Parts: sequence; C-alpha cells; structure tokens
Amino acid sequence: MMTSKFLLSFCLMVISFNSLLAYNTSGNGSRYFSSAIDLQRNESDPGSTDGHCTCTCDACRNCSHGNPDKETYYEEYNFRVMSSRDFADFKKLIADRTFETTKFDMTKSVIDNNLFTTDQVREILSWFVFESNKIELAKYTFKNTVDRNNYYKLYDIFVFESNVVELDNYIKNYR
Repeated sequence: MMTSKFLLSFCLMVISFNSLLAYNTSGNGSRYFSSAIDLQRNESDPGSTDGHCTCTCDACRNCSHGNPDKETYYEEYNFRVMSSRDFADFKKLIADRTFETTKFDMTKSVIDNNLFTTDQVREILSWFVFESNKIELAKYTFKNTVDRNNYYKLYDIFVFESNVVELDNYIKNYR
C-alpha cells in the first residue's frame, strides 16, 4: 500500500514536471529544455520565420537575433567577451578624447577589466596613429583575448615589418 502511494505520487510529480518543461530541438538539432510558458517572441527577428531563432549556435546560447547586447560565450574558454553595446560605448569614450596618450591610458584601464575577441582588438588598434602605441597595446591585450589562435589577423595592421616580428615573437614566448 505504501509502495503504491509512493509510486503514484512519484508519477504525478514526473507528469507535473514534464508539463512545466518542454523538450525542444533547435533548428540545428541541438536539444535543450525551455519553459512551457513561452513569452511571445518578436516575429521580426532576423533569421526567424516563426519567431524562433534559426541560427546554428549551440541551443541558441550565442544567438544575438533580437538581442545585440548579449555577450558572446566562448565555451572552450569559459569566458564572456565585452558585449557589442559595451564595446560601442568604449569606442565612443575613447573617440571623445583628444590626445593619444590619454586614449592609450584609458584603453589600458578598460583592457584590464574586460575580455576581447581578436576582431575587437583589431578595432581597438585602429583607433591609434602611432605604431609604438599599436604594438604595445597588441601585446598588452593578448592576455585578455579569448581567441588567441586568431591573433595573426592583426599582423597587417602594422606598417613596419619589425612590429609584426615583435608581436609574433611576443606571442610565441607568452606564458
């Protein structure tokens, strides 16, 4: 009798739980759980025909359709890089400064507290005129870059071949 009551209550609990969570499959075959109480989605999202994301990211965790401020999550590194909106604010902050030395010091302060992609680093370097500042920032930002394997994309920013060699040697010897 006690066993049947336990079994019955367990079955009811499982049924209740399943009604709260629905097992979904994204467009790319990834499976994830989502709430059965679904908030109405924006039908005008890019890449969407039925209001749901159609991108190929892992269960839409990295999806930015409808949310450009969402941080990109680098699973292999367990890091979150600076969001697009924060990066735009950072860019405006630096652009509003007149002197390159002020820009340089402020940029280093922001770099100390954030993580970046190589593409973001490339854009940061483009804000500076002097090669000496570019090479120093490229080396300084390397420690806070999540996709270091793409750092070679920065080589063409430099005019002088010696700076390319210097950055390459820095990367090879970085510990």
